[in-house]
Amino acid sequence: MAALKKWNPGAVVEWLHLETDIPGRYMLNYVFWAFRPCIEGYHYCRDVISVDGTHLYTKYKHKMLVAVTLDANQQVLPLVFALVDEESLESWRWFLRMLSKYLLPSEDDRVCLISDRHAGLINAINYVPAFKFPRGVYRFCLRYVCSNFNTKFKKIQLKDMCWRAGAEGNPRKFDRIMEEIKSLNEEAYDWLGRIDKAQWTLVHDGGWRTGILTTNMSECINEVLKGVRRLPIMAIVQITLSRSVQYFLQRSTRCNRMINANQQWADFAFKLFEARQAETVRHIVQKFDYNQQSASVVTLSLTGQGSRTYVVKLKHRMCSCGKWGAIGIPCSHAIQACRHFGVNASNFIPHYYSVQSYKNTYQGRFEPVYGEEYWDPVDFELVHNPALRARRGPVRQVSTRIPNEMDRPQVRARQQYQARQARG
Repeated sequence: MAALKKWNPGAVVEWLHLETDIPGRYMLNYVFWAFRPCIEGYHYCRDVISVDGTHLYTKYKHKMLVAVTLDANQQVLPLVFALVDEESLESWRWFLRMLSKYLLPSEDDRVCLISDRHAGLINAINYVPAFKFPRGVYRFCLRYVCSNFNTKFKKIQLKDMCWRAGAEGNPRKFDRIMEEIKSLNEEAYDWLGRIDKAQWTLVHDGGWRTGILTTNMSECINEVLKGVRRLPIMAIVQITLSRSVQYFLQRSTRCNRMINANQQWADFAFKLFEARQAETVRHIVQKFDYNQQSASVVTLSLTGQGSRTYVVKLKHRMCSCGKWGAIGIPCSHAIQACRHFGVNASNFIPHYYSVQSYKNTYQGRFEPVYGEEYWDPVDFELVHNPALRARRGPVRQVSTRIPNEMDRPQVRARQQYQARQARG
């Protein structure tokens, strides 16, 4: 760890040791690390951090905690890592304090924290002001809500409807989905009703999530931590460094391609905005107020039979369809209203989707770490806690990602949600 900091100035390493009866010998309890380019890159992304934990399959039963965010191109950016003895109030509180110290140092920083409903994490938030309102909010990962829901009620139709309800940005449609759930299973409806709507639904979120529904940890575990969870701790740290470097190099190259193409917005926002623009040919606008730039937008169906009317208020960046407010990129109704008011709709796309933000995120530099023969000597010995030693026995091959019963069916529900977003 000292070598990492020596050759990568700004790298962060924090330890929490336990004393032993032998002078100069300490027992590993918690260790936290982060790379300066990742910390600096976060400030060009959305104010959303996803955290989760996973088991390590090493000789000692440590848990790994990871925090990630999404960059301008909707790709996972790993932020910080930690090894702890277990997921508890104490370990989560320590992790969140480290997270706040290095990513949210100012009282003006705002953040939406997304994770599962782990009791230790929920309780730990009460001890860290950066994650409490008004500085921050805590939101549940929709994937975990649906997983727990499915464990309780075990019906694919209900499970998909739970996802649809959580991902819906339109209040009327959300209420309709909830009524459908109630008609199928009133107990399931009541179960969801006991969860604070702001914590699991997009429509009641207040804009904190910026459309991010899950912890994104499946991608992070698969890519950043792929193959490392059986390795010694030092090897795990080295591989998180190597994978982070790989991300920065690949995405810097991708960003240069966008710059050479004179793109203003990263591919995710650029393609979604273009797709929504294509939908405007079936929209009819009636302007109501020039000061508020409000209008009604009638959308015609592909068959020419039937229509729907939406209210757009450009000054408030609002459309009653809910899609603009969900992720910040103007919906097709807003784009058409902009044309009638003589406004450039792309100016409403948030800066964190821009190519410039994408470039800034990955402009940091890493340095290679010299071999062990160049490391400075240390004057203490660090040992593992023998209480965490894993039970001996045959080693069972375990997947390196976090699975649950939602995996296969949830892909379908998520694809349906993404398709609805693309349609405007």
